[in-house]
Amino acid sequence: MDRFAFHRRALHPIALTALLAVAACGGGDDGGGGHTPERIDSAGLLALTEAGQPTVRLLDLDKAVVTHSLKVANAPSDIVASPGGRYALAVQRLQDQAQVIDGGLWQEDHGDHLHDYRAEPRLLPGALSGPRPTHYEVKDGTAALFMDGVAYSQQPAAVQVLTEASLARVMPDSSFTLPAAVHGTAEPRGSGFVLVSARTDDAPGTLPNAVDLYQRGAGGWTMAQRFDVPCPDLHGSYSNASYSAFGCSDGVLVIQQNGSAFTASKIANPPALPAGVRIGTIAGHPKEVRFIGLAAPGHVFEIDPARSAITPITWAEGRTRRAHAFDRTGRHFVLLDDTGVTHWLDAQAQWRVAKTLPVVAQMPTAAPFPTLLSSRERDTLFVTDVAAKQIAVIDSQNIAVTQRIGLDFSPNGQAWLGIAAP
Repeated sequence: MDRFAFHRRALHPIALTALLAVAACGGGDDGGGGHTPERIDSAGLLALTEAGQPTVRLLDLDKAVVTHSLKVANAPSDIVASPGGRYALAVQRLQDQAQVIDGGLWQEDHGDHLHDYRAEPRLLPGALSGPRPTHYEVKDGTAALFMDGVAYSQQPAAVQVLTEASLARVMPDSSFTLPAAVHGTAEPRGSGFVLVSARTDDAPGTLPNAVDLYQRGAGGWTMAQRFDVPCPDLHGSYSNASYSAFGCSDGVLVIQQNGSAFTASKIANPPALPAGVRIGTIAGHPKEVRFIGLAAPGHVFEIDPARSAITPITWAEGRTRRAHAFDRTGRHFVLLDDTGVTHWLDAQAQWRVAKTLPVVAQMPTAAPFPTLLSSRERDTLFVTDVAAKQIAVIDSQNIAVTQRIGLDFSPNGQAWLGIAAP
């Protein structure tokens, strides 16, 4: 990343202070022949949206107050964080764009030390543009934003590959166009590979039914391989260190990476999955090799790619899932049910429910429902309590609500911004 690019455009005094800090860091000495690391102790920010409103509010978690209300062009359909946590993308799907917000907290690697910076948050000029930006996936410092395209106007789907450096310029690091419009997903696998859902000419329905491997070369991105294991009605994906998983109507497609070699296999749906119900959402954690598969209304499964097994998880009989998230460490997978209770599944005890914790007193009867989000810096989990107009803060080590931050609006989507813990 060009670390001075932000400061060339910004004239705010706080940003100027950060620029001077960069210069000082370049010539300073701690008396021992090296630089003095600058560390900022901050819980970070929550970028919050409100249903139907073209505003992104920044909640300072250190002060427990909203410090900035930034007007965007349209009401965001989603709000997501950049791979490094400095930027928020306010996705506006129907308007074919995503605007970028700089949260003003970031870290740079200066070789012999890491240096933290703080500047005034702001909405960056311009926008990422493309037809119907929808699914967003992150792995190892790279994000892929899948553009569904628009079939009736013959706008094909596309993939934009994003990094912290490219988002500072409000541009994709690279991009490529697919043959036709399709509601799909893309999983980045390092700097040179992306797994992309595809739709063959004979596919029934409207969803993808295959996965392609795209490889980046000197001339850009090209399709290197179409995996011969089909994935009918593909929906939902996630990647960890070695595997990517894709939800299919007949099971889960697993693609294993070993360097530049990729192999595909299918894990069939278990008998416990009722007819007509499929795993359409896949969750995971960077430190966990297993995935969690979710099927409506409240079916939960362990997906173990190493054993090629899908196993039902018992969590709350008869309950409907409203939100889910892993905690920061990957120890617990947390489910919020339709009564406002969170269920904490312990990864070290075969996903047994370790504790239940009521959080939301009044669950909405229709969307938008509360969301769950984990901090990347501290052991806290955030719940957007829509009806109560507040953020519930949960200590994910002790599994207890420690704070309720009142708001003057009903929070909808949320993204955590800040400097992640090592």
